[in-house]
Amino acid sequence: MPEDLIDPPDDDLPWGTDYKDDPIYVGDEVVQVESWLVRLEDATDFLVWYGQRVNTED
Repeated sequence: MPEDLIDPPDDDLPWGTDYKDDPIYVGDEVVQVESWLVRLEDATDFLVWYGQRVNTED
């Protein structure tokens, strides 16, 4: 693997995007849920956005 791919020349560039298309930078705390990247502080909002209500009475 070429050295330029292992250590990118500019660490100030975003590493990727989260489920809201906000940039994720190196060092941000994120988790991967299926194919979505989610910031830890947005985890509750993501679960409400992604999840489905379930009727537990049935």
